[in-house]
Amino acid sequence: MRLPALRLPSFRLSFDWLEGLGGRRTLLYALYTVVLFLVCLMANFPHHALVQRVLKSVDLSGQGLRLDVGDTRFAWWRGYELQRVRLAPTDPNGLPFLEASSIFVRPGLDGLLRGQINSVHVVSIMYGGELDGDFTAGDGLRRATVTIDGVQIQRYPLVSSLLQEGVVAGLLSGVITVESHGGDTNDTRAAGELDVDKASITDAKVNFFPLPPLHFDKTTMKFSLQGGRLDLQELEATGPELKLSVSGQIAMREPIADSVLNLKLAAVAGPNSPEEVKNLLALLPPIPKGGKPDAPRVISGTLARPRFR
Repeated sequence: MRLPALRLPSFRLSFDWLEGLGGRRTLLYALYTVVLFLVCLMANFPHHALVQRVLKSVDLSGQGLRLDVGDTRFAWWRGYELQRVRLAPTDPNGLPFLEASSIFVRPGLDGLLRGQINSVHVVSIMYGGELDGDFTAGDGLRRATVTIDGVQIQRYPLVSSLLQEGVVAGLLSGVITVESHGGDTNDTRAAGELDVDKASITDAKVNFFPLPPLHFDKTTMKFSLQGGRLDLQELEATGPELKLSVSGQIAMREPIADSVLNLKLAAVAGPNSPEEVKNLLALLPPIPKGGKPDAPRVISGTLARPRFR
């Protein structure tokens, strides 16, 4: 049985209504003029003045901090580009906490579609590497996820300031997450997994005591932080001169040098360990009779004055 053919009515858009507006060419020219106006507006808008006004509304001086932005431009799909960003203490002699040649900031598209700005995506170019961050807020929860890729530790001044002399170098990568419920800082939780490739410490002194040059092919660290307590779950560093393993807790204090230590340290000479490293290990408390060479020692005291036993 053959079914009868079904003919659908043809549908054709009519542009006859354009005649009342002067024709299709007039409408296209008007659309071109609007788009060109918007492009020129975004290109010449005083973005830097707007950002400076926002920064003035954020008072960091009460926390002893100062945030400087050298210039601002609209970077289209990457959002705003903040150039020559510097976060430093109000004391002019203090070292900066953060310096970046460029920071790109744009709101999350999911929030914009609902007419809200509840998430921000940030890409920062600093210290020879890149930081990629996502910040969200909603339902009483604030969350930040920061991915670090190839940051050169030797270019971050605060790391070297932990030593009286010397240089700490390496390439830092990893992920850090921070969560906060409400406005209580004691309820803030952080966790991270970090890797450092080709780490090294050279020409260093701790409490005026010189350290031999140390090199580590791979260094890994896992940690969590809550309520002013840093839980160091794992810190492993392996190199030709020395192999280290550290775990335990640090009770954070202000200033940071007064933080209280409760750590376990296992240190073993590497395959190419020089006499300077072996002499340094000999200064540690002796291992109990019958104990393994990598038996842990206990580190107590503070960051400024650690004690080994």
